[in-house]
Amino acid sequence: MSNPSVRDTWLLQLLGKRLSEKDLERVAQNALGRSVWEAATDADLLSDDDIAHIVAEWAQVPLAKALFVSPQASRAFPERLARQFCVVPLSVTDSCVEIATANPFDFDCERTLAFATGRCIRMSVASPRRIADKIDLLYSPAQRVAELVMESHGPDRGRDIDSANIEEPDDGVERPVVNLVDHILREGITNGASDIHLEHGEGGISVRYRVDGILREAMVLPRAVGVPLVSRIKIMGQLDIADRLRPQGGRARFPVGKEVVDVRISTLPAAHGEKVVIRILDPRKSRQSLDALGLGNEEEAALQRLLEVREGLILVTGPTGSGKTTTLYAALRQLKERGVNIITVEDPVEYRIPGIVQVQINEKAGLTFASALRSILRQDPDVVLIGEIRDRETAAMAIQASLTGHLVFATLHTIDACSSIVRLTDLGVDAAKLGTALKGVVAQRLLRRLCKRCRVVAPGGVPDRLTTLVPSGSMVQMPLGCTECRQSGFDGRTTAMEVVLTNPDMEHTISNGEGHEKLVQLARTSGARSLWESGVSQMLAGETSPDELLRVLEPEGAAPEMQLSDDDSLPVPCFDDIKVNTDQSTYDSLDEILNGFDRMTKILPGVVDVYVIRLTDGEPRVLVLQRAHNTRCPGAWETVHGNLNPAERPEDGAVRELREETGLSPDRLYNVTVQPFYLHTIGTVQLAIVFAAFVSEFNVILGEEHQQFEWLSVPDAMQRFAWPREREALSQILQLIPGGDAGAVDDVLRVPLKS
Repeated sequence: MSNPSVRDTWLLQLLGKRLSEKDLERVAQNALGRSVWEAATDADLLSDDDIAHIVAEWAQVPLAKALFVSPQASRAFPERLARQFCVVPLSVTDSCVEIATANPFDFDCERTLAFATGRCIRMSVASPRRIADKIDLLYSPAQRVAELVMESHGPDRGRDIDSANIEEPDDGVERPVVNLVDHILREGITNGASDIHLEHGEGGISVRYRVDGILREAMVLPRAVGVPLVSRIKIMGQLDIADRLRPQGGRARFPVGKEVVDVRISTLPAAHGEKVVIRILDPRKSRQSLDALGLGNEEEAALQRLLEVREGLILVTGPTGSGKTTTLYAALRQLKERGVNIITVEDPVEYRIPGIVQVQINEKAGLTFASALRSILRQDPDVVLIGEIRDRETAAMAIQASLTGHLVFATLHTIDACSSIVRLTDLGVDAAKLGTALKGVVAQRLLRRLCKRCRVVAPGGVPDRLTTLVPSGSMVQMPLGCTECRQSGFDGRTTAMEVVLTNPDMEHTISNGEGHEKLVQLARTSGARSLWESGVSQMLAGETSPDELLRVLEPEGAAPEMQLSDDDSLPVPCFDDIKVNTDQSTYDSLDEILNGFDRMTKILPGVVDVYVIRLTDGEPRVLVLQRAHNTRCPGAWETVHGNLNPAERPEDGAVRELREETGLSPDRLYNVTVQPFYLHTIGTVQLAIVFAAFVSEFNVILGEEHQQFEWLSVPDAMQRFAWPREREALSQILQLIPGGDAGAVDDVLRVPLKS
């Protein structure tokens, strides 16, 4: 640990709010010559996460949930400074460096880094251990890992290390390869990864994390580490380390803080070495409720109606990784509150749920889905979950169980809800029985959710491929990237869902064995939205982006793209008499023209500024807000300012932003002017629509974006505002609306308020 980690005696004062006097004295004694943070965690009094939350809350800075470092940050930030101050650079822009630190009160660090980088410093909090590990892997990952492994396995760096020497470490002995595997797992879990991929290649071993459905390379390790690394993982999963020629699968448990996380291990022989995939079964996902799945209102209401059924068959369908298990477990947790006997048969059991009997399939022992289901029906179940219907026998047993008074859930792998009905009939299920038993089908996909801290209105509006499929004038949002979302622009996932409830017409259609097209027609007639329609709804609500929607779902009813010949000209909006020459001598292709239009700066009315004024003895007092340290422009003073939501009218956005940022409601609201400003990060001219809000209340409740407020006189407010445009707008407001009344133009400027 670097020197700054032991200069944290200030932490004793903060820990005194959580620890007894005796425990605090114990920490102080154990911290002699080392970090207070480490002394507290080593004594099992608090976890790293506990202390990080305490420090972040006290310093009013965010937690560094994941130490994801942008390539620009690692290149621009010197290793010497990172090690000297024990910080990790997370991102670098032209004006700012975002770092993770265990000591946000180290002003010497802040001043030195600001001077060295020529940028302002923004801080977030992480534990000293995580920071030290990340620094080691950030600046010399391959060399350091190789050195550590070679230290324990010999100096021969020219060939792979024999796996026979890899054993379970003795108690108290830390092997470098064990530390490496622990670090890979811990980073994956901390980053919210669902899977960890280790792949051998000619250039080394690639370690990739699947976060929100997308694989990202985290590090490349030297080839010499390959065999001991895989062997250590096999030992954890109780696999045969000597067998490298056959696929193997196992399971292990890994402690992370106060949680114990199950991981599922799969190995596969490949050309350059064994590929390993580790599925992380985060127990927090099994505790999710249906409310946390991010469903649209219509889909959630339909799903709740489906769960009111007491008997019958409910199917959940979708490809691997579409969230079927999470949805089913959330449904089972809700049904468990009824006091019913729930038994599941799964392959494998992914999450353990207290109060529910879960059966693991073991085909080698003759325990298949069908045989397990026969035994389960003798256990007086009320609700049965079948992990997957794979064959005719299992399908027939599921139908039979649902017709004999049981509520049966089952999964299938089909592209939409109605396809699962066709799939069951293809397996040989009697259509008449299926029509009677089936109560509903749920199909779903997962869409990455836009980070609410950094999402912005898309400057290009709705993409061309979607213009015929969404209401005209719709506003959509796009990802930008910040520390909270690891610069990806996305944070978590939301669900696009199709919920089809059966009715007499559909039951009759299924019993007659009619095809997919007829079933889809009936589903739409009954009001069920398709997966695509559900996804579009999520996009218009600002939950996901157009690109993400098109990545996951296939558009329905999209108009064919217009084909232009060489003689065609592209119309340019607002310039009726200008034609664009598309002659091949001028342009190699039409793509060049279109790309030129894409590079043009867009003008977008997506922001509102609200100047809050309170009259005191006839004199105006102006509300100014100071931005918090964990936001853009930390410490700057400004007026109420924010982005419009998709399809939101500016006046509605002004009232909403006023309430969110100050807790105030306007007595009178005036639309004053429009001000442009340029955002070079996305090549967009934003139009800020300026409002004046006159209020009678003065008790302000600040939102998370601001840390302080003041009611100032007009001259003082003019001086305090950071931006010249704010001073100009305030001056214009006072000229147009002196004394809170616009006089002859009041009927034009004043905005009617909704009751």
